[in-house]
Amino acid sequence: MIRPIITVLLVLGATVPIGAQDAPLTLEQAVATALENNPNVLAAEADAAAASTTRREARGFRLPSVDLTQSYTYTDNPAEVFALTLNQGRFDMDQFFGSDPNAPDALSTFITRLEVTQPIYTGGMIGTRNDQASLMAEAADLEARHTREKVAFETATAFANATKAAEHLTVVRRARDTTAAHVDLARTYADQGLIVTAEVLNAQVHLARMEEMVAEAEAQVTLAQAALNLHLGLPQTTRHELAQLPPAPPVEGAAAAWIDSATQQRLDLSARRAELEAGRLEEKAARASFWPEVGVKGSYDLYDDTLFGSNGHSGSVMAFARVNLYRGGSDTARTEKAALTTRSGEERIRLFSEAVQLETRQAWELRHTAGRRQETAAAAVEAAREAMRVREQRFSQGLDKMIDLLDAETALHESELRELVARYDLILSTYQLYFASGSPLATRLGGAAEGDAK
Repeated sequence: MIRPIITVLLVLGATVPIGAQDAPLTLEQAVATALENNPNVLAAEADAAAASTTRREARGFRLPSVDLTQSYTYTDNPAEVFALTLNQGRFDMDQFFGSDPNAPDALSTFITRLEVTQPIYTGGMIGTRNDQASLMAEAADLEARHTREKVAFETATAFANATKAAEHLTVVRRARDTTAAHVDLARTYADQGLIVTAEVLNAQVHLARMEEMVAEAEAQVTLAQAALNLHLGLPQTTRHELAQLPPAPPVEGAAAAWIDSATQQRLDLSARRAELEAGRLEEKAARASFWPEVGVKGSYDLYDDTLFGSNGHSGSVMAFARVNLYRGGSDTARTEKAALTTRSGEERIRLFSEAVQLETRQAWELRHTAGRRQETAAAAVEAAREAMRVREQRFSQGLDKMIDLLDAETALHESELRELVARYDLILSTYQLYFASGSPLATRLGGAAEGDAK
């Protein structure tokens, strides 16, 4: 079932246009492209900008509100006709007493009102909402910066996986070519009567398996490039020539230092703490409803029987105070809810902090283990190459069978793959450790000025 899928992937990989590049794509360029184009980065930046406007919105409640309204009234209510006629400036005493005041003609009135309201004291509500908006804007900005770090980490991981897939393909092709050379040698020996035909057939079977591994490795290259393009914000069919992966950033210090760094530097953890502080202020905002609310309101009205007319006009200024005496216990319930929500947030932050510490500890252990595995794997490759050299020499002398040579080939191939995996695991686990601990990765990989990474 896998072979048709591989064939389709290879055909697609061969037909897509290669991205025009003057030089191979470097890791630094890939990270910079992702930070500019990745939808997650763009969305997080938009969220941060939206939170900033919310802060301006909250600040605006300290200033006066100005409203302009236009209304229309058509009535034959005696009291309203009398009052609106006065407001229009058209009251005529003779006409009033010469008619029946209890049955006046219907009157049309347009009222244009300019109203200004200025809050003076709200029990701390406006100040608290401003503080909350500032904290939420800070949290959104921290989250946007964390998203950049996450995208840099994911892009570096995808870039490493793409270079790993390309190198894996090179290793497999080299092993396939070695097997093909051994098949040709076996045919020559069989023609000379030095080995039996069965050994040639065994070599051909092994070569067929190697061809299948090459096809699978080529498909993995196509998929790895598509995954890289996903993080870069480019069409997935774009093909890149990749530059050599640079060495992993340095890792110094014990695990405890990296864990302490994580609790202090992880931007998403800092964002959650800012959100918790904003939530903590909700209890203060709820208690503000128990304090008096004081304000001033002024209005200026135009009255006429035509739209926006000004035959009659008047103005007024009113100071008002309002005290919440009883609202069915809803205020008390809101205060209790805010306190319980804060308690819940504190527990979630504590759990999140523990999870960040565990993630960092795991990354440090994985990186430490990967380093030891790479050393062991590199030594194993040297031993497998020497064993392969000896087997080739013995086979050429007729001392070993083809199966022994094929076993040596398999051992060398597997050793090279283990070394390849271990080497890239070391790089990837280093990226993971930097990201988990909150050490700046975007600046280091994106080519900007380096931060205070370890």
